[in-house]
Amino acid sequence: MNKFRPEANFVQGLSGDFIGKHNLFRMVREFARYSNIDNGYYMEFGIMNGDTAITAYRNLRGYVNHIYGFDTFSGHPEQKKTDQIHPEYAPYFFQGNYAAVSDEFCKKNIAAATLLDSNNIHLFKGEFSNTLQSFEKSQLNDKGFPICILVDCDLYSSAKEVFDFLTDICQTGTWLLIDDYWCYRGDPKLGVRKAFDDWIETNPRIGVSFYCNFNAYSRAYICHEK
Repeated sequence: MNKFRPEANFVQGLSGDFIGKHNLFRMVREFARYSNIDNGYYMEFGIMNGDTAITAYRNLRGYVNHIYGFDTFSGHPEQKKTDQIHPEYAPYFFQGNYAAVSDEFCKKNIAAATLLDSNNIHLFKGEFSNTLQSFEKSQLNDKGFPICILVDCDLYSSAKEVFDFLTDICQTGTWLLIDDYWCYRGDPKLGVRKAFDDWIETNPRIGVSFYCNFNAYSRAYICHEK
């Protein structure tokens, strides 16, 4: 057994006041209900086999009508120099780890678990440097509001591409969930946290308000337009 593969059920086994994804998505639903947001979509970067997207849709059913998912489906890409600083801080981040079964399986898994029309499940296979560049954002124009976006891509280089992509998608009231915020021993100079902080400091359009920590390594924010 690889000691660097996290126990899958660790977070689910925690109790008390610890906030998991299920309860967080319930909060997103209540927020949408009280904020006059009644139709939109969910996005996930690092969707893997679709399990978190399923949890999101089950809690946001009636508000979210489309799911957009991005992943290599073959695990982590080759790391860039910015991802190789202090690898001992995150030894489970290596090329090929967190590989999904396949994009076809992911789509079938989501459709079977949610009964969402498969035409409303949009998956994009490949490295973000390719899929995000070729993504036609105009296709979102008739999909409603970007209700919730989860960034779960582990590496600084991948997260930087995602946040740059999101600059003109996020709106006031969009929930931005960052799955790996506290990785790399919480060092703010590394990983997804650094990519997020850099984006907030430099992008001209979107600011955020901190909402809560969740799921051990993760943080939730609510976006606003500057």
